[in-house]
Amino acid sequence: MKAPVLLSLAVAVVCGVAVTAQAQAAKSNLVAAGHDFALQVCAPCHVVANDQKSAPMLNPPAPSFSAIAQSNDLSEATLRKFLSTLHRNIGRDGKMPNWLLADFQIDEIVAYLLSLKDGQGSSKF
Repeated sequence: MKAPVLLSLAVAVVCGVAVTAQAQAAKSNLVAAGHDFALQVCAPCHVVANDQKSAPMLNPPAPSFSAIAQSNDLSEATLRKFLSTLHRNIGRDGKMPNWLLADFQIDEIVAYLLSLKDGQGSSKF
């Protein structure tokens, strides 16, 4: 009688571990996609990552992604709102572009920026 219960418990634990591993892999993929996308789209103005190949063309550059990630009011909700609304009046002389990002691109950038909250995204420039 105890063997089926233990077997069921073991199966449940293994399934839980597998689901958690899949969720972590999906999150890692989203973070990596956000990193790559930000290097392509945001790096001309921001320091996005340590592996950025060139300095931003703005002098001084817009806030680094690392600095943005350390903002006290940064959350998934604030990032999503910012990335999905027009923000032409932000930055020096109100010149931040109004990117029209698809939902999946917003998901990627949000995942990447939130991954930097622990300080992994220091800049090299």
